[in-house]
Amino acid sequence: MTGEASPGYMPYPSVVESVVKRLSPHWKPSGSDDNDVNGVKAWKVHVRALPKIIAIVRDPIDRAQSSYKYNYIEPALKQLKAGRGLTVSGKSIPGGKTEKYYRQHHLFSFEELVYAELGVLKECLAYGGKGEEWTNKRFGAKEHKFFYETIQRRNINRTNSSTTTTAPPLIHLDGACYKEHNSMAVPREQWKELATEHPDKTLALPNLQLVQSIVGRGIYSFPLAWWYEVFSHVAASNEEERIHVVCTEDMASTPELAMDDVTKFLGLPEFDFTSVTSVGRYNVGGHRGYDTITQDEDNGEITPEEDQLQVNQESSVHTDNDDLLAISDALRNELLHFYKPYNERLFRMIGKRCPWDY
Repeated sequence: MTGEASPGYMPYPSVVESVVKRLSPHWKPSGSDDNDVNGVKAWKVHVRALPKIIAIVRDPIDRAQSSYKYNYIEPALKQLKAGRGLTVSGKSIPGGKTEKYYRQHHLFSFEELVYAELGVLKECLAYGGKGEEWTNKRFGAKEHKFFYETIQRRNINRTNSSTTTTAPPLIHLDGACYKEHNSMAVPREQWKELATEHPDKTLALPNLQLVQSIVGRGIYSFPLAWWYEVFSHVAASNEEERIHVVCTEDMASTPELAMDDVTKFLGLPEFDFTSVTSVGRYNVGGHRGYDTITQDEDNGEITPEEDQLQVNQESSVHTDNDDLLAISDALRNELLHFYKPYNERLFRMIGKRCPWDY
């Protein structure tokens, strides 16, 4: 069995189509071509011959804070120290200063970026709003489009339904909600007001697709819906499940059970994972990669030296009292309210609940 880890695939519907077609480049539906509607249907049936998909999700608010730390603070500090920083007003930021200086004068806080994005998302994802309209035009306007039939069916079901939850629309979140370009210094329209209020701070970073969607990447039900449309047991003719979702928190609290579920899904023989999970975890707690084991602190297995090493490694990104990372009760409550319906949609889709306190 072979595979790859490509989390960047998840948000893009076009990748779903590409996975189906590129992994079977010589297979064609009988008597059809790429522009034939029946051919598109046949491609979906052919999914049973394609790989199984494992998606890993975590608490959306925790994910948002983590994304802010590692996709905004860390790259911004690296860029600023090297003298490549640019303010939202278009001025160059001198390099070689202390991290504390850049944090105080040139970095937006978690709350500032989140509130700006929330305003855009609420408008974009409103019933009949830009999210639906843009997606319908991009993926459902012409019959030869891979998702044409799906989008038309969902729109009809939703129109005939008495509620807005029975047939949720397919929405390409990244494509519909974030693409307006303002300038090189303020690369997204969602940050226009922030730029006016804080002209000396910076937003011009290379990993823009991650910085722009600190909140949006935690709405898992939208990107996963495209994958489930093709890879779910309902779509596959042999009704074998082709997609499995793992809650990150389960990997910490009940790792053996979580791994048993993955093993069964892949059709692998049973394996006693306690010999692995009891040792500790890799790639966590400030350690990057798979050369350092991190034990659980509540078991008292981390020595003072190891604990200090962890603090030192994380200090360049955040500390427990980091003002930039702080989240007020008001914002936390707003995020809880915002994410809750999308979490519920996700749980219905994957057939289980993740242990998130919403």
